Amino acid sequence: MNLAGWYNIPVDHISFWDGEVLKTGKKSLRFIMTPHVHHWDSMMIFEETTKSLFTSDLFIQPGMNKPVISDDLSEAMIALYRAVGIFASENPVRETTKRLVGLDPNMVFPMHGSCIDKSLFRKYSDAIMNNDFAYTNKLLGQKLEYDVS
Repeated sequence: MNLAGWYNIPVDHISFWDGEVLKTGKKSLRFIMTPHVHHWDSMMIFEETTKSLFTSDLFIQPGMNKPVISDDLSEAMIALYRAVGIFASENPVRETTKRLVGLDPNMVFPMHGSCIDKSLFRKYSDAIMNNDFAYTNKLLGQKLEYDVS
């Protein structure tokens, strides 16, 4: 993920590229490069045997919720993205979302928030595909004024 390495671990220590699979014996982890879905070096993992998707900062929801949600919080997710300016652009997020929909996951495990099962996944992916959510010079409702000179 990081070309310079982490904590003095050389970059050739272990690396995976888009679409490569790590087989652990019982599980198969497919790596999905998702540049600019939050950060330039974003990556997700799809565990193929259980169809579990680990999405990093995509599909987060605000609040204290159950471990697996049964309510559609996709509008709250979009409002959170708008408020905190997580994404600089919608295009890479939407391109990634299209790829993820094609995986047809049984369960989604975001880094922040509750897990999303198959029955709600389409609502979350549709919310990303059909709403504006990118950074707009506002954070937490405050317009940011800055001098670029």
